[in-house]
Parts: sequence; structure tokens; C-alpha cells
Amino acid sequence: MSIAEKRASRIGFALVMEPDLDLRAVLHDALVLEGHRVKCVPDCAAVLAWRSNVGPIPDEFVLALGAKNPDPDWETLRRALDEDAVLSRAAVIVLLTIRNGLTFPARARIVQKPFAMEELLALVGSDMAASPPRPA
Repeated sequence: MSIAEKRASRIGFALVMEPDLDLRAVLHDALVLEGHRVKCVPDCAAVLAWRSNVGPIPDEFVLALGAKNPDPDWETLRRALDEDAVLSRAAVIVLLTIRNGLTFPARARIVQKPFAMEELLALVGSDMAASPPRPA
């Protein structure tokens, strides 16, 4: 992301769901280096639990879905992202290896794995810039 793009983007809160611990750490560190607040969770159930515990609502969901077995809670999370009055306000980026017949929220932007980290950071930055500020 160029300096001009960084200035145009707003710093926000991203909730990252990635089952792989190493990739989760890489995503976390890259977003933190861009200035964002980041919370990482391993699966869809943890994203749903985040909402149930009334933690701060993210500006962005970055959701990695694996190629092997679809997360058993994906359909519940997908519906919540579409229908929940609070969750439906956040932007969604899905990091995807293969589709596996999954469906996604209409507003989701799909990033095919492998991807360039700069591409993901630019998408997050543009989503943050477009979203209204939320309380910390």
C-alpha cells in the first residue's frame, strides 16, 4: 500500500479467523503493522462467540476457509453475517483455497489463496476508509 493509500484509509478493528496458527500470526502482524487493531480466532464458532460475548464489533471480518473440510459452523456464521443487525454492518473478506460449494455473504470479497499480502492490506484499507467510524 502506498503512503497516499495509507493516508486515505482509516484505522479500524479487524477480526481475523484463520485455523492455521502460523498464518494467523502472519495476518495479525501485517494488519497491526498497518495500524489496525486485530483480534484473531481459529474458527467460525469463535467468531460467533465473539458476537455473543458482546466484544467490540469489527469493521472488517477476514475469514479464511480451508480446502479440506468446511468449518461445521460456516453456514451459521454466513447467515449471521447476512442477517444479524450488528454483524451485517462489517465488511467481509473471505480468504479461500477452493469453493467447496460454499456460499458467501453478498458483500464478501473473495481473495484466492495464495495471495499477495499487499492485495489483502489494500482491500482492508479501502474497507476501513469506506466504513463509518465505530467506538473503540
